[in-house]
Amino acid sequence: TNTKLRARVRRIVCQATGASPEQAEAALADADGEAKVAIVALLADLDAASARARLETAGGDIRKALVV
Repeated sequence: TNTKLRARVRRIVCQATGASPEQAEAALADADGEAKVAIVALLADLDAASARARLETAGGDIRKALVV
């Protein structure tokens, strides 16, 4: 169900970033539910639009987006 998927994505973001569930939920809300955008935003301390732009520049690769 959607609830299970949202919880799974939140856990993934928490594990990838070390963020609290609340921080992950806020980042996901800002990122329109896109986990990669939320992860880059949290790890690089960016807003969702900047994180999305970095991901696009990096071809969707989180590691590359973090060093751009």
